[in-house]
Amino acid sequence: MRDASKLHENYMEKLLLVLADKPDLRPLASLIRDVRAAAPDAAVLLVGAMARDVHLLHAYGIALPRLTTDIDLALALEDWAAFQKLRDALLASGAFSPKNKLQHKLVYTPLNIAIDLVPFEGVEDANGNISWPPDNAEVMSLTGYREASASAVTVHLPLDQSLAMVSLSMLAVLKILVWIERHLTEPRKDARDLDAILRNYFSAGNADRLYSEAPHLLDAPTYDYDFSGAWMCGRDARNTLDAVSGRAAKIVAQLNNMLDKETDPDGVLHYVGDLESGNPDNARNLLAAFSAGLNLKPTP
Repeated sequence: MRDASKLHENYMEKLLLVLADKPDLRPLASLIRDVRAAAPDAAVLLVGAMARDVHLLHAYGIALPRLTTDIDLALALEDWAAFQKLRDALLASGAFSPKNKLQHKLVYTPLNIAIDLVPFEGVEDANGNISWPPDNAEVMSLTGYREASASAVTVHLPLDQSLAMVSLSMLAVLKILVWIERHLTEPRKDARDLDAILRNYFSAGNADRLYSEAPHLLDAPTYDYDFSGAWMCGRDARNTLDAVSGRAAKIVAQLNNMLDKETDPDGVLHYVGDLESGNPDNARNLLAAFSAGLNLKPTP
């Protein structure tokens, strides 16, 4: 197997997607254009299910059973005052309106697209959580967002727009972390997003890398394209965390707390239950392959 740093170097070279010729991405490009017009200095990162769709469907033509029209924008901010200033600028532009009483829920009015603003960095506490003012009643974990920002993909969109977007392997990390936080209150969605990433990672521009960077997987007794892709996703995530984060060990421990439980065939298997899959063993084994890559084990 090649040196892990070389795998990461080759992977990082791929972090540019040119999708300016994709008409289906014009709504996203229009929204980003109007965000930039209202708040030109905002550090915006595309996350969530729209990032999944851009990576899999728009970049590689991989059909997905469930698409999204909602857009999650993560914002690296100094403090809550900066968030309020940015939100006020969006509303004052006339292109955005409140969706409900929640500060982070807006609507992009021209196209009626729901937006979720996710501030991180300067508004996080020591544990990577944010507490929404003024009453701090709503608490969200933003662990992994700084790492996602530091390793972001640049995607070129229609309308001469460019945007930072979470890489596919780091999106898998974020999906595990958010699944841990909310799978009991908001079941199914995050598990299905993660499964789509793991199941299609091989076909999302990574097929050639298997032969050039991880040929040892071809000799594994359990060799399978999907499992190999999930392993590569886990290894890419680990290499990224090690390269960009001072808290990589802590994040990996959080991931393993879920992965160890949810890949145990004798465990409760909430994750597999969330998927409502016709092949639960396959879904669990995909997750186990990701875990092997994340934990630097040679084979799924």
